Amino acid sequence: MNKNLKFGFILLTGSLLFTACRQSRHEGFEESETGLYYAIHKENPSGKKGKEGDIMFCSMTLTLKGSEGKKDSVIFNSDDAPDYPGGIKFIQLLKPEYEGDLMEGVADLHVGDSASFIVSSDSFFLVSNKLKGLPPGINPGTELLFTFGVKDFKSRDETIKLVQNLQTQQSAMNQEKMNQLRESEADDMKAYMERKNITAKPTSSGLVFVQNEKGNGPKPKKGQKVTVNYSGYLLNGKKFDSSYDRNEPITFTLGQGEVIAGWDEGIGMMNVGGTATLVIPSVLGYGSNGQGDIPPFAPLVFEVQLLKAE
Repeated sequence: MNKNLKFGFILLTGSLLFTACRQSRHEGFEESETGLYYAIHKENPSGKKGKEGDIMFCSMTLTLKGSEGKKDSVIFNSDDAPDYPGGIKFIQLLKPEYEGDLMEGVADLHVGDSASFIVSSDSFFLVSNKLKGLPPGINPGTELLFTFGVKDFKSRDETIKLVQNLQTQQSAMNQEKMNQLRESEADDMKAYMERKNITAKPTSSGLVFVQNEKGNGPKPKKGQKVTVNYSGYLLNGKKFDSSYDRNEPITFTLGQGEVIAGWDEGIGMMNVGGTATLVIPSVLGYGSNGQGDIPPFAPLVFEVQLLKAE
């Protein structure tokens, strides 16, 4: 479900929605004169209200109502996909598109209020959101249950400024974390080697090569196709990849940049049939970007076996 579907609302003059209601077919809900089903769970009449164009800060769940004995199913929860910290969903207050529009439903809500509304799936997706068809899993004639808890109303400009400030803070925090990872890498590698009793000296590039078993075959040459079995680990021992587990050795052209630089250098130091441990600094691995389960500035440990070179 697209969490950025349009949710627009506008304040009405007076309490037009809730002043008149008729018998509802949904238990616990009233039906307004415009055909919108509503249930008010908590009222805070002294709370702040928004105006057209404002952004409503709220908690929100969206549930597909079950039909023919089927259970309701939650398809969106702002706690799982928030627009802002604290499980906050942003909804801009805009004019309703039609009578009974969900947008009418929050027109009289205040900060501190909570309420639920039931609307037609067809009207919400095809009319309000101008989709050409219903999303997968949403059948024609079904209904949607929205539940809101209103936290605040702010102007569009105030909201943009809040988001920009948050992004700046997050960027600064991310940069600080990156600096910490970069600064700790050398110490982490040193501690790992001491813990594993590795006494091999790094090459000029920083690669640590430990020959475990010398193979009987020749060393591969740059440009040859080599086939390797391997397991890759972080310094904490977490395995992130293994050809052994897949029973599928990897084949690549040595010295052509098809693999990380630490592999091109380390595999080139082996003899066919041999095994080795490669302790690879991030500059010869995935650097400041990381990849998948590999974080930025992460040294890597590979247990490798050179099967053939041709």
